[in-house]
Amino acid sequence: MSLDGSFPRRDFLRRAGIIAATAGVGPAFVAACSSTATKSGPASASGGTVKGGAINFWSWQGYDLLTEPAVKSWRAANHVSIHSGYVGTHDEITAKFTTGGGKGVYNLSTYEAGYGPFYVSLGIPSALDMSKIPNFAQVYPIFRSGPIFNRWWRFNGHQWCCPFTWGLQGINYDATKIKTPTSYTELMGPTFKGKIGVTDDIVAAFVIGAHALGIFKANSLYTPSQVSKIIGFWTQLKKNARLIVPSYGNMADLFVAGEIVAATPGWSAVNTFAAQKGDNHVTHVIPSEGAATFCDGFMIPSQASDPDAAYAYINEAFSPEAQAQEAEALVQAVVNPKALPLMNSATRALYPYDQLDTVLTSRAPLEAIPVKVPSGYASFADWENAWTAFKA
Repeated sequence: MSLDGSFPRRDFLRRAGIIAATAGVGPAFVAACSSTATKSGPASASGGTVKGGAINFWSWQGYDLLTEPAVKSWRAANHVSIHSGYVGTHDEITAKFTTGGGKGVYNLSTYEAGYGPFYVSLGIPSALDMSKIPNFAQVYPIFRSGPIFNRWWRFNGHQWCCPFTWGLQGINYDATKIKTPTSYTELMGPTFKGKIGVTDDIVAAFVIGAHALGIFKANSLYTPSQVSKIIGFWTQLKKNARLIVPSYGNMADLFVAGEIVAATPGWSAVNTFAAQKGDNHVTHVIPSEGAATFCDGFMIPSQASDPDAAYAYINEAFSPEAQAQEAEALVQAVVNPKALPLMNSATRALYPYDQLDTVLTSRAPLEAIPVKVPSGYASFADWENAWTAFKA
């Protein structure tokens, strides 16, 4: 069973039309994808240099930064080719490097923060030599030091991953039709009957439900009773729902068509998706209880061949230019503050960079994926079963 087989944020971006979804955010991204560098150009001033090499990538489409001009030019200048394989669910990454014969084949992949300790226990990532990724020193302090960093990316005496993109999931709403929601429970009011959407996103839904009930735990260890309470919260909210929204792309369509005035779990990127369809009134808010957060980072799998090419490639991905282009292409947030002046204002406004520490430490902390849990707690499979029953 897929660990996150119903994760439509990723499904929408990386499986159901990432190029169409971001049309208009940058000409480089809508260019056709290529398996190797095809256009020459100067290397980024902040990027590393290598004398040729190959990147064999296994992760989400778009995370290989295939068409971003900064990385594309760097590949050409350094004669580095890239060959990408894409996944539809996170457990395809897990399987590839445990039972799928991926070790020694791929030298670049990613993991979502919550998988970090689990992946290290499986021996998937190699310990990183951070002296080979000098651009990482430019990222916001919260992503390179302190308790959050030490929980998900550096532990057991080593750094295993470099976080490079993130995002928030709260409530999307039409600012011309309702006032800004301050709590998820507001959507349970009688005026919202038949006017909201509930998004089919298990991880975000469980995190939001736990926040709304005041029982959120970053370790995601919930008892069966607490899981029932979370599902109970969504059951109440569902009474006002026009429908279960299958993806964030569908959510944008529903806002544009005027069929809903609010939806949760939401995502900051929906603002852009709706604007591209002519509706500039959709916005995103983190209610008082908190929100769900995702953060993905680069790892070099153990036994990887040509690690120097992978190191240099990762280093380039943290340059301000590459970060800004990644944000516009993926409609996600950056970790390098030097990228902000290089982004367009709409993309920059999607995420609260001026409140970063507050958001990630208290309002929307990162959370573990409960793959292996102690006796008495619900696993992700239990979450999936409960959510499937809720939808039915």
